[in-house]
Amino acid sequence: MTLVLNNQEIEALLPMADCLPAVEASFRDLGNGQAVNRPRSDMYSPTPHEDARYVFKSMDGSLPRLGVMALRLNSDVIRWRGDGGGVRKSKVPAAGGRWVGLILLFSHETGEPLAIVPDGVIQRLRVGATNALAARELAADDASIYGLIGAGWQAGAQLMAMALVRQLREVRVYSPTPERREAFAAEMWQRLELPVHAVDTPEEAIRGAQILGTATSSITPVLDPDWVPPGTHVTCVKVLEVHPGLLERCALTVVSTRRRSPDSYIVGAGEEALRIHDPRSAIGLDSGAARADEDFDLSAMPDLPDLLSGKVKKPEDPRASTCFINVMGLGTQFAALGHLAYERARSAGAGREIPTDWFLEDVHP
Repeated sequence: MTLVLNNQEIEALLPMADCLPAVEASFRDLGNGQAVNRPRSDMYSPTPHEDARYVFKSMDGSLPRLGVMALRLNSDVIRWRGDGGGVRKSKVPAAGGRWVGLILLFSHETGEPLAIVPDGVIQRLRVGATNALAARELAADDASIYGLIGAGWQAGAQLMAMALVRQLREVRVYSPTPERREAFAAEMWQRLELPVHAVDTPEEAIRGAQILGTATSSITPVLDPDWVPPGTHVTCVKVLEVHPGLLERCALTVVSTRRRSPDSYIVGAGEEALRIHDPRSAIGLDSGAARADEDFDLSAMPDLPDLLSGKVKKPEDPRASTCFINVMGLGTQFAALGHLAYERARSAGAGREIPTDWFLEDVHP
């Protein structure tokens, strides 16, 4: 039988504290040559929706230690909007007010589909866990003030994970929408039982913070490098939030993967992939802003497996700034957390079962 779970069940089965070691183990497997990823690819097609594109995104990864392979896919209608000199990206809930994102978990032993689950909660947890693992290694040991730019779904996971790796005594959160940042601060204060303050400007969030995180929908830089004081550890949920000038100021920058961008395929642009996030030729917008995925050589930087294995260490100078760039998702992250959710659901009797025979065939493929 193949297991089907929903996001509510996954959230109950996977507390962030348990996601950290699972994601860490997957990165160690990569560093040891005991796991493999197929890089993310995005396909852009026209859509009947005004000012939108249909984008199919997929990535997959194999973890022999767990005996599983995972395919993560998104079938999206996406809009990009110019916003005060930047560009913001939003997924349209075109599927009856909902979105389409799936993780398919397969067995190495039989090839059968073990589970089919939505990607929403797991993708949030794996980003938060990944960034927190880097902060555990790179942020000052006594870092206790966290400045957060963003007050959405991803921002919540960033804060939950960061509170597990550092003893935070204050969090300052900025979002352009006052109501959103106020609601986020109130929710997270109650949930984590630590002071979370909504502030009126990004500078207020940054001032005095030893850890600074960005978790926004922007695909153009959201941080002015001059705002970041020496000794700060900076983290992001995607490379496009980071200004190249910030990387030049950091003594050490670590990346989640050295591959700087997905393979983007565009209807009408031929069969060759463009190596770029959100290609301007597909979305029809160009802010003119510098982009780290175009203007900085991420491929030469140490990656998270290097950091976790001790091959690279944080600078000894306490005034040296560091940065972690979550470049893009890896299939192994979804394999690790998909497997954990599957095992726990089996033990707890959670989810629904459907016949695996529905997905098998008696004709040689």
